[in-house]
Amino acid sequence: MAPLYLALCMISLVHGVPLRLFYSYGENARNNVTLNVGDDVSSDEVTLNTPIAFYENYYRNVYINVNGHLSFETELPDYRATLVLPIGFKIIAVYLSDVDTRGTGKVYYRETQDKSSLQRAALDIQTHFTGQESFEPTSLFIVTWDKVGYYKQGTDKTNTFQLVIASDGRDSFAIFNYLDNGMGWVTGDGKTTPSLPDVPAQAGFDSGERQRFVKLPNSGTTTSYVNDTNVNVPGSWMFHIGNTGGSNIASADLNTGEVVIFEVDQEQSCLEGARQCHINAKCVDFDSGFCCECQKPYYGNGRQCLEPGVPQRLNGKVFGTVNGYRLQDLDQHTYVVTSDGRAYTAISRVPPELGVGLQTLNTLGGVIGWMFATQIHPSAKNGYAFTGGEFNRTVTVTFFDQNNEKKLRIYQYFFGHDALNNMRMESRLDGVIPQIPIDAKVSVDDYKENYKKVAPGVIKSFSTRTYRINEVAYRYTWDQTIYFKECMNDPMKDEGEITQLSITRSFVVYNEQDQVVRYAGSNKVGVYAGQDPCSNAAQNCDSNADCIPVGESYRCACRVGYGGDGVTCQDVDECSFELNTCDENARCFNVPGSFQCQCENGYLGDGIICRPDLEECGGRYCDVNAICSDRRGRPMCECKSGFAGNGIECYPVEFGCNEADICGENAECIFDNDDGKYRCECMDDFSGDGIVCEPTRGRIDCEKCDSNAQCNYDVERFVFRCQCNAGFTGNGYSCSPLDDCSLCDPNADCLFDRTENKNRCYCRRGFYGDGNRCQRYDCQRQQVCDPNADCVKDGEFNICECKSGFRGDGRRCVVAECNIVNNCDVNAQCIPDQRDTRRYLCQCNPGYEGDGRVCIQRVVPCNQVNNCSPYAECLYNPDNLSYRCRCGSGYQGDGYQCRRRTDLVDCNKNSSLCDSNASCLFLVDQYACVCNDKYRGNGARCVPIVGKGNYLIYAQGYKLMKTPHDSSEFTYGEQIVSDPEQLAIAVETDCKTGYLYWTDVYGGQIKRSNLDGSNSQVILDGLSSPEGLAVDYVSGNIYYTDSGLDVIGVSKLDGSAKSTLFKQNLENPRSIVIDVSRSVIYWTDWNRNGPKIERGSMDGSERKTIVETDLGLPNGLAIDVTTQQLCWADAGARKIECARSDGVGRRIIYDQAQYPFGLTFVDNVLYWTDWEKKQIISFNRDTGASGNLNLAPGGNGKLYGITAVRNTCPQITNACSFNNGGCRFLCLPTPRGGRKCMCADNVDPRRCNEIFNTSKK
Repeated sequence: MAPLYLALCMISLVHGVPLRLFYSYGENARNNVTLNVGDDVSSDEVTLNTPIAFYENYYRNVYINVNGHLSFETELPDYRATLVLPIGFKIIAVYLSDVDTRGTGKVYYRETQDKSSLQRAALDIQTHFTGQESFEPTSLFIVTWDKVGYYKQGTDKTNTFQLVIASDGRDSFAIFNYLDNGMGWVTGDGKTTPSLPDVPAQAGFDSGERQRFVKLPNSGTTTSYVNDTNVNVPGSWMFHIGNTGGSNIASADLNTGEVVIFEVDQEQSCLEGARQCHINAKCVDFDSGFCCECQKPYYGNGRQCLEPGVPQRLNGKVFGTVNGYRLQDLDQHTYVVTSDGRAYTAISRVPPELGVGLQTLNTLGGVIGWMFATQIHPSAKNGYAFTGGEFNRTVTVTFFDQNNEKKLRIYQYFFGHDALNNMRMESRLDGVIPQIPIDAKVSVDDYKENYKKVAPGVIKSFSTRTYRINEVAYRYTWDQTIYFKECMNDPMKDEGEITQLSITRSFVVYNEQDQVVRYAGSNKVGVYAGQDPCSNAAQNCDSNADCIPVGESYRCACRVGYGGDGVTCQDVDECSFELNTCDENARCFNVPGSFQCQCENGYLGDGIICRPDLEECGGRYCDVNAICSDRRGRPMCECKSGFAGNGIECYPVEFGCNEADICGENAECIFDNDDGKYRCECMDDFSGDGIVCEPTRGRIDCEKCDSNAQCNYDVERFVFRCQCNAGFTGNGYSCSPLDDCSLCDPNADCLFDRTENKNRCYCRRGFYGDGNRCQRYDCQRQQVCDPNADCVKDGEFNICECKSGFRGDGRRCVVAECNIVNNCDVNAQCIPDQRDTRRYLCQCNPGYEGDGRVCIQRVVPCNQVNNCSPYAECLYNPDNLSYRCRCGSGYQGDGYQCRRRTDLVDCNKNSSLCDSNASCLFLVDQYACVCNDKYRGNGARCVPIVGKGNYLIYAQGYKLMKTPHDSSEFTYGEQIVSDPEQLAIAVETDCKTGYLYWTDVYGGQIKRSNLDGSNSQVILDGLSSPEGLAVDYVSGNIYYTDSGLDVIGVSKLDGSAKSTLFKQNLENPRSIVIDVSRSVIYWTDWNRNGPKIERGSMDGSERKTIVETDLGLPNGLAIDVTTQQLCWADAGARKIECARSDGVGRRIIYDQAQYPFGLTFVDNVLYWTDWEKKQIISFNRDTGASGNLNLAPGGNGKLYGITAVRNTCPQITNACSFNNGGCRFLCLPTPRGGRKCMCADNVDPRRCNEIFNTSKK
């Protein structure tokens, strides 16, 4: 349905709604809530007592946004100059503009059931809407923007306007009020550059679907609507917003005054239509109308234009059915480096059965590569230049395997940019793909394909490609059609235009552990160099077919609605083959190339949706089993006799036999205690359902039953019959003992079951069933194998066989017992299970305890028996809540036997053991040599740290760059690391070892290299979205945040012993920093419903929220350990703030930031990266001086994390500094100088809790 615009012509001069006609608010109203003062702020989720009906849905929760609108499902606090209705989100926009209440104004909101207010709203609605004479709201939700200013903190002009939503729980109406002489400004000063001014304030409704929305007249061009009306009150508007039944928001239609409501014709010239063009596009007039064209160097279709080189992100969902497996709501994420046309796509939660095969479908993300392919010819256009990011794509993929063909159909929908400038899409897959072994290596060869525009808004291509399984080549074809909206007014549009897409460096992989399929490829687009093979061959195609170039040849393809080989095409009868979308109450009529739908008699609609042609009753339609009656002076729907309900919906009433005489002649009505109601039951000697009762054959036949049988009533046949007892077989009149094995199927074996003490039938290998009946199966034809089984060849058939370590028939496999896999602890035995002698289990030997697979010696605590060595202490071990013996300083052993250590370096007695540039310090329980400041080594030998520090390292897309932090006009940095397969976010250095660490959210990894970028390696993988990183160089640990797993984790610096530190109450943990001198960590969590900054001890204790108010999107964190100042970059509030490390003394440092991300300290200067400015900004906290640093050449796109590399490394020690604190895995320092030993996540805690022998071998 085309979007509805409202336009009007006023006869008299009007101004606006007097304040006395506003619904009460502020101090004059009860239960008012005031929105936080600020710029780009939203309320928390507001829960309503009465739901609001909006289009076809009902909402009990809403969000109030300072920028003049109310939203459903999510808050939308940020204002952008590119926000133009429709924005793709469910909102009610009263005056969508850049409101800023920091200088003046407040926003009030409340829900009320005040009777006088309800009566007033009811009268207004009944007066102005046809069929709503009986509407009585039960609740009003009122939002008032009172004397609000504009960005940036404008106070000289203010606006006052109001939204009132009246609801009765089933329907809703909206009222807009604009104050008389109270609307002083139209736009803000603009948050971005002067070349991108704000759009004039907008008003209307958005369903979130883009196809259905309503805008007030001149919305987004002028604001004349604040003085116009559709209810004969200047400055007031009313709309019916609920129960739209698939249609659009309805305007008031009664007592509207001198107002004409009509649909606005499409603008025919740039004079009226230029506003539809992008801010970076120009409007061009033609004879038949106008078109929009992006201005160089921007590219797009004119309605949407993008800046060259800016990376693009697309997010979406994948649905469908492939090989019988249902795909439900899989996540798809694509990142495109537009500077080189390389696209990276990941699809998550892919089942293992499909993961390997889906690698062949690389163009699930490859079509996005077409959209942003780099041009190798000036006149070549990529997909975005054609479509602006909005199009539909259908593909038929045909796999050829020997003589077999498998087909898969792909349907993709690209919805363009949303209000936050992200692109959204959806993919649906239906069909069959090859089944490829899970351990096979899949690759896709480079290929080229020609895209031909065969009609306005239609592009087709056909290509033959090659995929390889373990280097064996297989062929498959891709037949695709792309549909998009195209400007039809440019006479120079060439429908025969052909572009050639080249895809190289294809990369496909499936990670079984993470269940993620990843695709990557480089995309370039050029013009077709040779002669169009269709220029002379198109005449060979049917008149209802298109000629598509395929390499140097061509292919005829029938158009939609026609079938055939392309040379000959016949009309497809969609009605006969059920290919239509007509309503079940509609008739389908076939027409050439398409079909038409017409509702049946008694139904109304467009044929796609038909509803009963029912009598309208008080503005509603009654159920077919209801009548419209006039009660209490107004029409109401009432269910007919025999039905119950509200009249809109009626259902049959079931009468009990106590209310109506419905029982049969030979039945009686009795109360059933089990069912809790009356029912009919046949009398004695009769049987039936109580409605029909027939004479029953007496129990006389039961006298003939065998002595090993019983006389039972057959409820299906209503007779008594003899049945042999369990363990006997026969007809009931003659019963003989049952031979357990006589009932076995010929393909079954009879085996004795010890648990049941009898024989049982078991189907043989290659058969399945209960043993009494067995059927053969072939697992190549039927997917029946257990996930822990393989399908193997067995003679003429293929059968399921359990993998090593599992037992069963292959269709069901369970873990094998120890008698098969021999997995008992060395201090355990594999013995039969006394509960089931068919099973075996591991049992620890006497003196040991555990589950048999892990056995630990049972030890009487030394605090009960004094059995420690004379050279040991009896200490409490908090890890296993028990006392253990531990050898003292200078001794080694298990605590019961201790011997003096011969390898102990006791520099306290012999200072010559230390290097001249080292000091002898007491660490934990002994003396050790530690290198002095500006030196590194093991203490016995120390070397100077080469002064190559004093610069910054920052992440920019897939690159890591460095630049001097005191750069002048002539100083630039350089590139350190470049890896196109990654997206680096956080960066950090280890000043002790000289390593550089960073997170890669694409790979879910943490990596490290030398400071010059050499020797790059992955140290930690298996993460989801690692974003924050902090290095504890003293204890040798690394801390990280993962916003995908919502955890804060820790591991050793080499990535070993990974453990989860915090996982509760985390939504989107981002940045993390540590204070090694105080053993404290800090992190940000930009949960939109409750952003906060928290702190905790490095051992996972003493967690506390230190900042949780007036936060937007807290990104980067930095700690100045000297002054104990904690600073953060807030991308939502667009400022840099600092506070004491406990959150006290909060203050704004810088309020001119655009979208700050990473943050770091160097002395008293703050440095941060900014996404929108694409710069590194410096700010001196002493002088207030600020500036931009020179970026390293070769970088492109957004800047992420940043860190400072210094010449010095503070000399700090703690309980974990030497020998890992005596811990087996992780040693975490505690706040008061101690240490805590922690297990790795993948280690049995009983192993971890054993006291670790710290001696050297």
